[in-house]
Amino acid sequence: MPSDGSAPDWTRRRVLGSLLGVAAVAPFARGGRDVTGDSVLLRYTAHIPNSHGLYGKVFLPWEEIVTERTGGRIRWEHFVDKLLHGPLDGFKAVATGVTDYTHAYATYQPGSFHLTHGLQLPFLFPNPGVAALVSEELYPEYLKEEYERMGVYLAHCDSTSAYDIISKTPIRSPSDIRGLKVRATGGLTAEIIRQVGAVPVVMAAAETYMAFQRGILDAVALGGPDMAAYRLHETGNYFTRVGLTHTVLQYCLSPRTFDGLPDDLRVDLYNLFRLRGQVAHRNYYGGEALGRAIETLTAGGVEVIELTPSERQEWIDAILPLEQRFIEENESRGLPAGDFVREARARAAVYDGWTDQQLWDHVLERPVQGIIQL
Repeated sequence: MPSDGSAPDWTRRRVLGSLLGVAAVAPFARGGRDVTGDSVLLRYTAHIPNSHGLYGKVFLPWEEIVTERTGGRIRWEHFVDKLLHGPLDGFKAVATGVTDYTHAYATYQPGSFHLTHGLQLPFLFPNPGVAALVSEELYPEYLKEEYERMGVYLAHCDSTSAYDIISKTPIRSPSDIRGLKVRATGGLTAEIIRQVGAVPVVMAAAETYMAFQRGILDAVALGGPDMAAYRLHETGNYFTRVGLTHTVLQYCLSPRTFDGLPDDLRVDLYNLFRLRGQVAHRNYYGGEALGRAIETLTAGGVEVIELTPSERQEWIDAILPLEQRFIEENESRGLPAGDFVREARARAAVYDGWTDQQLWDHVLERPVQGIIQL
């Protein structure tokens, strides 16, 4: 763990140089894809338990869509609950052949990415469905090169609900959070927490329960559905709806596996991956699913703090200087950060106010091209 407390920095060179631990489990997983007749068996791995909504409410419904639309030609073998690798090891697991498809979050590898972290800029997206769609639209031009340096293809983007704050003491303004130890992901989310004077503690969401309970954390910045899924209402007392940022969650795909599929299945799977972020939005991170998660928190005794417009503006004023700093730092590296941020905000504005059904129909009818070369 780096001395600044950030998540491990797995550059491509480090990924390829530190595979031994993950590779040790490879003999227990299938080597390569299993082709039976005209069907293909692919491995899906995850650190979440099978009771988590991202499995039962997102992956399984999406798997049913894949089965229906491919006539059963693509089948999945599931390994969840950290059975084959942990939350930080997605890139390594694909690089070693442990899995074909898994999570590989840029936020957990902050030193390996630059422009990709801009997807976490504060107050950028109106909801998870728009965040997932715009992230994929931006990817071919701005993000593909740095993501594929990790030796993987991008399968798709999901997005969390807007990051709110669950805490042991009430938080209404940035001054209330100053000095508190707050769980964050790496990259810009940690910078957002630092910007308001709090101390970011970078850890995976699945690890927050014990840390929060034991006082290692004073508060947790996370989306409401994940707060409910990880039972943070058993420790937290207050839920502040501030909407700091959306964390875009990347999932990766083995190039060897994908390139080895029959041509028609490559096209089918590529297009079906475009729907995955919208399934996550509709079934888990947004809409009615978000409402149900908040009901779970309140039923557990958590008090919801709704900010007034002036209180929300205080947070915006405190945090938005990060955007210009992000642009300047990345343009000093020769990256088109200003263009990236302007295009991200413009594209998000186009979809602001669209219904979930409009987003679904748009993605189904006009899937983003260029994420993987077909």
